[in-house]
Formats: sequence, structure tokens, C-alpha cells
Amino acid sequence: MDDQMYVNAVKSDIRKALVNQKGNSCPLAVRLAWHASGTYSKHDDTGGSYGATMRFPPEKEDGANAGLDIERDILQEVKRQHPDLSYADIWTLAGAHAIEIAGGPPIEHKLGRTDAQDGSACPAVGRLPDASQGAEHLREVFYRMGFNDQEIVALSGAHALGRCHPDASGYSGPWTPTPTRLTNGYFALLLAVPWTIKEWDGPMQFEDPSGKLMMLPSDIALLQDKTFRQYVVTYSKDNQLFFTDFAAAFQKLEELGTKNLKQVNLV
Repeated sequence: MDDQMYVNAVKSDIRKALVNQKGNSCPLAVRLAWHASGTYSKHDDTGGSYGATMRFPPEKEDGANAGLDIERDILQEVKRQHPDLSYADIWTLAGAHAIEIAGGPPIEHKLGRTDAQDGSACPAVGRLPDASQGAEHLREVFYRMGFNDQEIVALSGAHALGRCHPDASGYSGPWTPTPTRLTNGYFALLLAVPWTIKEWDGPMQFEDPSGKLMMLPSDIALLQDKTFRQYVVTYSKDNQLFFTDFAAAFQKLEELGTKNLKQVNLV
């Protein structure tokens, strides 16, 4: 089997694992790939998707990764079918393919990541974004990875997918009415809706007038910061531009801290 046939076979098995009669876990696959990759620090070249270290404590037990054991278990079937493929490659390929399944842009993906053998390779806990924080915190986290303001906003558009669960993040609800479709609707809703603080017993979050949709403090920070807001406005008006910038930023995210990867064609 040549490389392209192999990748197509893996993609097919990923699709079967993510979308079936049990449900659609594409948003969770994107979150798994994101969190596995978003621990990277350019300051000491640690963290990132290389190693699939979320399989081990302390990263496995980090509260920011609550609920991701569900997606790791879902993708275990893909690992069983393709034992020679690393968990790190499976998780990142699943995240990239999930975006495409959700109607988003194709994400270029490279294989060749290896898996860590134990938790000694885990990055420091606390490197992922804190949804309760504002623009300064977002810049601190994303600049550490090597992203700029435009890329921060583009990647935030992934919140078009999925929903928050009180038993995982503490927050509750979806960002958009179509949580299994990736579009620029997240940005349009941010600008168009009068978001107000939700009155409930959970952490501070914002809700739309119907009470069905929500935004996190870190989402609202994109509106409050002058530079971030400019990109929110731009992406709200141009879905294709959002797709182009998101695809580039997500590929960059998944490749942080990796080396000697091999390009594969996901088309």
C-alpha cells in the first residue's frame, strides 16, 4: 500500500470513529488535537503534540483536559487498526480531518511524530488558555507558542464547534446553534448579539437573549481588545479568509515542537 492509500485508509477509519450512530465527536477531536499541541513553549522547546504525553499524569489529570479521555478512548480503535501509527499522529490527524468533516478547510498534515514512553516528557501543567481570563492572558499563552494577534483570533474561531459541559470545564452550552459545523458564524455572533452575564451558580459566562448560546470571558475579550476586535470584524465578513487563516494557524499549532515530519495529502 502506497503512502496515499495508507493515509486514505486511516482517514476513513477516523471518520467512522468520529461520526456514527453513537454521535459526532468531531468537536472533541479538534479539542484533543488542540490541547495536545497547545502546551508548546518556544522558550525551552518543550510541549506540543510530539509524544502524545496526555496519556500520562500530570498532563492527563490537568483540569483543562477534563473530558478528553472520551476522545482518546474513541480514537483507541484507530490505533488498534493502525498499530504502527503513533498516538501523536492519530490525534493530530483526527483533529485535522475532523475540521474538514465539519465543513471547514482542508488542513495540511504531516506524519512522523513518535510517542513518549512515560510521563517524564509531560510539559508543565497550566500552559493552556484559561477561559476566565482576558486579552493579556491570551497573548501571554499564545505568544509563548509563537503566534501573533491575527492567529490568536483565527484559532479562536474553533469555538464555532462543540459546547461546554459543567462536569468538564464548569461552563455550559454551545457557542453557536450549529456546533458540528465550522463557519465564521462564531465571529458574527460575537459582534451581533447583546451578550449579558449569565445568572447561575457556575463560573462567569455570557449568554444570548434566548439563554441557549454562550460565550466565555476569553471570547468577550476578543471584542474588548481593539486589535483583536479588528480581526473579529474581518472574519465575520469573510468566511473564506477565515478558513485560509485558520487552516494555516491550525497546521502551525499541530506542528509546534515537532521535527522530521513527512507531508501527506489529505485531499
